[in-house]
Amino acid sequence: MLTIATPDLSPQEWTHVRRALDTVADCGCGDPPAPGSLRDRIGRAVDAVAGRDHRQPDLSPYQRAIRDFLCDSARVRGVAEAHVPTLHTHGFNRAQIEALALVGA
Repeated sequence: MLTIATPDLSPQEWTHVRRALDTVADCGCGDPPAPGSLRDRIGRAVDAVAGRDHRQPDLSPYQRAIRDFLCDSARVRGVAEAHVPTLHTHGFNRAQIEALALVGA
């Protein structure tokens, strides 16, 4: 559980946070396996049995920044400070970044 107070955001700021979370909802953490690796072959087999599409989504720099921040924030159970400057370049303020960590964890 994260120990971040609920940020005080305007409705527009919350909308930006929600849209950011929506864009990476199905991305998962980590990089895709190398083609032909054991991890790739097992993943393809499991996806075939489950009837899922195995293709990894192509992430934009915006999506990758959000995904990496959320994954690392979940690992450290707080705000992944190393990703904050990148999120700032994508238009997020500090309160929105804390909201991403809180809601996305």
